[in-house]
Amino acid sequence: MTRGYEKLDVRGDDHLDSDSNRDEDDSDLGLLRGKWKASKRRSGWLRSILVGLAGVVILASLCAVAYTSIGVHNIQHSLHIKATGTELGDCGSSHTVEEARAKGCVFDPMSWLWVRPECYDAELIDDFMQRTDWSWHTDWHLTPESQVPMDIVFRGDHPQLFTAKKYHAIHCTYMWQKMHKALIEHRPVDSDLTNWHHTHHCEEVLLDDYLHEDSNCTADMICPTLVRATWTSCGYF
Repeated sequence: MTRGYEKLDVRGDDHLDSDSNRDEDDSDLGLLRGKWKASKRRSGWLRSILVGLAGVVILASLCAVAYTSIGVHNIQHSLHIKATGTELGDCGSSHTVEEARAKGCVFDPMSWLWVRPECYDAELIDDFMQRTDWSWHTDWHLTPESQVPMDIVFRGDHPQLFTAKKYHAIHCTYMWQKMHKALIEHRPVDSDLTNWHHTHHCEEVLLDDYLHEDSNCTADMICPTLVRATWTSCGYF
């Protein structure tokens, strides 16, 4: 009787090592896949968070812009409603040199006004005073002996004087420049500058040279004009 033998596995220990290595590789691959999936999930969450934050920042910026615009509009509207033209004071109601000085006002020879310092444009006055030779007189005929010294003119001691007719035309262009500067530089203006009667008066003065040439001149071609001081208030319009 023949003795039976079991078939031996000829692969030996090498086979066992290979199976063990394969199991380890499969385990490592599983770990890598798990880490990759976890990393992908974290990346997705991170991307969502960043997108959300960006949206919040953009929304907050838009709200800030809208809030600022509304605030500026309300401020401008409030200033427009409350503007009185007298915010910075006036030069008195008695129409005297003494009261004007007591209230801290200064004399503007190019507009022949008493004005608050805030409505006094020294640079513009100097510009126009340099444009021609000026003289003011107590006499209508502008005689040399009636000429008033310039320092007294600048002090405003004389509420009423006579000067050459050209003063009126130059005075009107000065006033319009002063108004334009106040508009673009957001400056306060004196009450005479916003007086419609004065604007109409300047229109007549400038047109008079064309419509009624030399109508105010004397026989010897002296063309005087009378200037009268005005006491003004100062503010925004």
